[in-house]
Amino acid sequence: MPAKRYVPVELNRIESRDLFVATREITIGHGSETYRLRLTAQNKLILTK
Repeated sequence: MPAKRYVPVELNRIESRDLFVATREITIGHGSETYRLRLTAQNKLILTK
């Protein structure tokens, strides 16, 4: 099982640099759906289902 990590939240804000530690893509569970949040080469964010 992968280790859990915690991302700081301050004033309802999460910094993307805290999400993308050693990776350029994360998955987000929302209800029964899974989304992918990717960091592009141009430093933009793309969210896909």
